[in-house]
Amino acid sequence: MIDVRVPLIVFFSAFSASIAAEKLQISNAWVRAMPPGQKMTAAYFEVHNPSASAVSIQGVSSSVGMASLHETRLEGGRSTMQPVNTLTIEAEGVIALEPGGLHIMLMGMQSTPAEGDTVPVCLQTTEGESCTDAQVRRAAPEAKSKHDDH
Repeated sequence: MIDVRVPLIVFFSAFSASIAAEKLQISNAWVRAMPPGQKMTAAYFEVHNPSASAVSIQGVSSSVGMASLHETRLEGGRSTMQPVNTLTIEAEGVIALEPGGLHIMLMGMQSTPAEGDTVPVCLQTTEGESCTDAQVRRAAPEAKSKHDDH
């Protein structure tokens, strides 16, 4: 009699590892256009975790300068910005990085990206790295209405 337990264990171990290693999906990425000479701007986008387990973003990077995850908060009538060390996205969850909330600060840029350029932004997680090219825009893209497809 052939023992099929070992091949099945190997198959299911490989299958579950591939599910856990699913990368984050980044969409609607954009970077705020700034006047020439500015050394700082912000990146915004939506992040979807398609995996069956939570994923933690532990770092961010960009080739245009230093990148850091921040959150804008309203405290005592004042807007403050705080660094965020770790951001957890629940299984099959979505988090929006948007003006007035979570965002990626891009600082110490050697040159100011112009409107229409793209800026690479990467998220480092416990499962690897997910990257996107964010389009430089003056304002946030228009939110798509659920009725736009009708």
